[in-house]
Amino acid sequence: MRTTLLSLVYLLSGAIAAQWASVVSGTITQLEAVHIIDAQNILACGKDGELVHSVNGGASWAPLVSGYGDDLNEIMQLDASTILIIADGGVVLRSANGGAAWNMSATGTGSELVSAARYGTVIVAVGEEGAILRSTDLGNAWSLVASGSLQDLQAVAALDADTWIAVGKSGTVLRSMDGGMAWSPAASGTTADLNDVALPSAATGLICGDEGVMLRSTDGGQNWLPVASGTGNDLKALWSTSSTSVFTCGVGGTVRTSADAGLTWTAMTTPVLTELTDLMLAGSTGFAVGAAGTILRLGATTTGLGDLVGEEAIRFGPMPCDGEFVLTLSDVALAGLLTADLLDAQGRLVRRTGLILDSARFTDLAPGRYVCSVHREGVPVLVRPVMVVR
Repeated sequence: MRTTLLSLVYLLSGAIAAQWASVVSGTITQLEAVHIIDAQNILACGKDGELVHSVNGGASWAPLVSGYGDDLNEIMQLDASTILIIADGGVVLRSANGGAAWNMSATGTGSELVSAARYGTVIVAVGEEGAILRSTDLGNAWSLVASGSLQDLQAVAALDADTWIAVGKSGTVLRSMDGGMAWSPAASGTTADLNDVALPSAATGLICGDEGVMLRSTDGGQNWLPVASGTGNDLKALWSTSSTSVFTCGVGGTVRTSADAGLTWTAMTTPVLTELTDLMLAGSTGFAVGAAGTILRLGATTTGLGDLVGEEAIRFGPMPCDGEFVLTLSDVALAGLLTADLLDAQGRLVRRTGLILDSARFTDLAPGRYVCSVHREGVPVLVRPVMVVR
């Protein structure tokens, strides 16, 4: 679920009849993970310690103070009120009150930790350069485990108390048969970066990766074979709601679903082309999160937005630019309705406009890549890459 903002591209022009709808997150920071605590309470976290929550089923969102300034990458719920967040710097945050307050603890490593899985009281966390940590007391104490790999590990999942699968960059698949204490490589048949793993049933495993890679196992993760995902976009996350129902999301606003345990996939419509980094579904509720503070809600109706803004309604120029560019409204009906944020390659806010009456000028920009995100009532409606050269 690790991503970069540079993958942001244009939103679709005009209105879209979407199965997923945008909701206002209140942030432009890239979100890395989302978790449905219960029907009303949802939590999302992201880069630079960003933490937002909803107490009304995802209709509206408000910030929470995480107390940690580095990237927050994975959310794990232990019981009705106890929640862990896996973070960069080898840090684990713990809340005992549903996310209202957080305590920070070290794990014995300084590595970026990006994913974790639980079976019973055992939790395994994985991260950069093959880092694997294991806890037998629900995350209070951690021990380092040798993975045998130096590749960045992107995700981990537990099939049962003994069988665990971890995946990572350059086609890395690791398998443990003793509860995460010892690991051995498994052949993936690909060199693509592998970003997430799901184990919908005792027999079936799925791995998603860059360039639309989807791998499937029917023997508990010993062997993996490719299946057609139906997209060439990087796939960043998987979520299964049953032994046969699986969802995946990724670059370009991609969400795809399978009703046959990953054998075949069909597209779902979304109103964005921003990168989606994570998704979770429970019952009739589903959420996906991603770049520029994107939050999508399954089956929601986006109110008060009107049509999404088409590219023809806004001009950017000149491109590439020499330290300065102008955003101009071609449609006078949009005057006073839009704002714009300029983000750097790491998703950090560089400039923010007020309501744009006819144009907005961005000056004195350092060379590099940026993203300009245009908002209407807080929701991104158009996203454009910006290149500054000198």
